[in-house]
Amino acid sequence: MTDNQLLDKLMNGVSEKYGLTPQESKVLAMLLQGYSIPQVAVHLEVSPYTAEKHSQTVLRKLNIMYKRELPFWLLKEMGTDKGMVKL
Repeated sequence: MTDNQLLDKLMNGVSEKYGLTPQESKVLAMLLQGYSIPQVAVHLEVSPYTAEKHSQTVLRKLNIMYKRELPFWLLKEMGTDKGMVKL
């Protein structure tokens, strides 16, 4: 399974589990890949303010406070019995 396939599979499960919109799922995927908010804004063709708002909404839905917690959240999601991705 390629990295993109793995990320797509994860995003499908996360979107459903946490009630993310398609746009929020895109933002989360980009943040997990290391994109900055300005890069997210350019890629999605929205303002940096809008990209930041999407980011804040995603974090709130995932019940985490800071973007820097995303890698730990991802590891937790993948390591649980009910995780979306089986490696």
